[in-house]
Amino acid sequence: MKRLLHILALFACLAVPAASAVAGTGRPLLVAVAANFAPAMAEIGARFTGRTGIPVQTTVSSSGRLYAQIRNRAPFSLFLSADTRRPQLLFEQGFCRRPEVYVRGRAVLWSRDPKQCHRAGDWKRLVASAARTGIPNPELAPYGAAARQALVNSGLWEKVAGRLVYGANVAQSFQYAASGATTVSFISRSLAATATGAGGCFLPVPEAEPVAQAACVITTSPAGDAALALLRFLRRDSSEILARYGYSR
Repeated sequence: MKRLLHILALFACLAVPAASAVAGTGRPLLVAVAANFAPAMAEIGARFTGRTGIPVQTTVSSSGRLYAQIRNRAPFSLFLSADTRRPQLLFEQGFCRRPEVYVRGRAVLWSRDPKQCHRAGDWKRLVASAARTGIPNPELAPYGAAARQALVNSGLWEKVAGRLVYGANVAQSFQYAASGATTVSFISRSLAATATGAGGCFLPVPEAEPVAQAACVITTSPAGDAALALLRFLRRDSSEILARYGYSR
């Protein structure tokens, strides 16, 4: 029995590899986070720090801008993108380890006025009648690309193109509608689950394909083991948080 307990204790120690070494330094783990995932990551990072003692510091932006920063040698240890293409490119270019999908998200149409969703009942009717519609820049933000494709597939792109207001990322698109700068905005389902998001309303956009989001550990980071530990924690110990923000696997 004592031998069994000894073996179990040994496995418990091995479960947190060299990540424990990072915890002793007090240096934060630097994580590049796509804007849609920032609210969920704030909770996951805090829980991870409580479990391991490793502080997590995030930089939040569009996937396109974070990709450019990593190529310019920004000192991140982990990249949580809103797409699969950019982590794969970084892997092929030697900047990160092989990427893996960590969540799938959905685009929605959000308004700060709950009555608008009730009156319209359908995202296509609401966006067609909106004076101004926010959308994340489709060239930089995967949720913007998904929203654009939904508009094209629904035959609405040409009708509303002149009334679109482009945000640098999904968070800025959300800010436009929350402040009243736009009537509605395309955002991620995750942002609709925040306190501000819950004060308004959203309509699903089933014509927008689910957005597969991939992560990769940066090859040059001295905290690669800690980054891998965080990624594993996100996938294995954060299901309740992910579900609350509307993500699936």
